Amino acid sequence: MSLAPDTDAQPSVSDTHHLTVVRSGKWWAIKADNLPGCHTQARRRAKIEVTARDAIALWFDADEAEVGPLVVNFAEPG
Repeated sequence: MSLAPDTDAQPSVSDTHHLTVVRSGKWWAIKADNLPGCHTQARRRAKIEVTARDAIALWFDADEAEVGPLVVNFAEPG
């Protein structure tokens, strides 16, 4: 027996958040895949996760410490 995922489930701040990151000029463009309209950018690659965590916390009106794990996926500019 297999359990289908709940398709009506709303995203939660503590969920695992998948990010799509693309180089855009001198910046890294960051999109939280499961949160419509949650986009940000970072100047340095080392700041991607910190910047994304801040944007996700703002999206949920929550504290950054509440944000769940991040999975960063780098994509080619297109």
